[in-house]
Amino acid sequence: MLAPGSARAQDTTAEPEAPDHLFLLVGQSNMAGRAVLEAQDQGIIPGAFLWNFETGAWEPAEAPLNRYSPHRKTQTPSRLNPGVGFVKAYLKKHPEVTVGIICCARGGTSIEEWDKGRQEPWPLYDTAFAATQQALAKGGELKGILWHQGESNSGAAGAYPDKLAKLIANFRADLEAPGLPFIFSQVGQWNEKYAAFNEMIVEQPANIPHTACVKTDELTAMDQAHFDSASQRELGARFAKAFEELTQ
Repeated sequence: MLAPGSARAQDTTAEPEAPDHLFLLVGQSNMAGRAVLEAQDQGIIPGAFLWNFETGAWEPAEAPLNRYSPHRKTQTPSRLNPGVGFVKAYLKKHPEVTVGIICCARGGTSIEEWDKGRQEPWPLYDTAFAATQQALAKGGELKGILWHQGESNSGAAGAYPDKLAKLIANFRADLEAPGLPFIFSQVGQWNEKYAAFNEMIVEQPANIPHTACVKTDELTAMDQAHFDSASQRELGARFAKAFEELTQ
């Protein structure tokens, strides 16, 4: 593992043996990224590395972060997700470390499609877990999981808490990390169809230990379901703030 603050840790071009702090990013289309990549979002993020599912290795991170997810929608290219804003905010708070991102998202998926062991139409949970396990074998510490999903379940918000608790329990058990921080978020508040979901999801940290919910007040849309570029950056920063408040 790299020594925090070492010369190699500050090298933004060489593949590290392992970044210091790892995060798994999972969910549906807003986590896959649908917002336009603007000039400020492009290029390598100093101090950040992205897990390449194809090579099984780390590489310098740059958007789109969901580019290697084997279950990404190839007909809808991944663009900007909250991961970029999260990483930049996290590194600003922790400039002495490197960060590794494992991003495995699939647009349009329900939480049921993230069930452990489910193979059809995609093995979403199993793929995310396997990639995280493979990345951890190289070193580094898994610091948390970021989850943005809910648009596909917004019509059945009452059934969501038990399914979310089960998903979190599965990840923690399989990763042998019972207190692993798990950060989730509201979906877009501009869509009235999401109101019940947004009211429900903010209550879940009281029910599930070591979790936090990011609110989406004042964030804006590019369409009925997706955050625009500025809001994706802000959402990522809010994920980072929620993580810090949860773990301080």
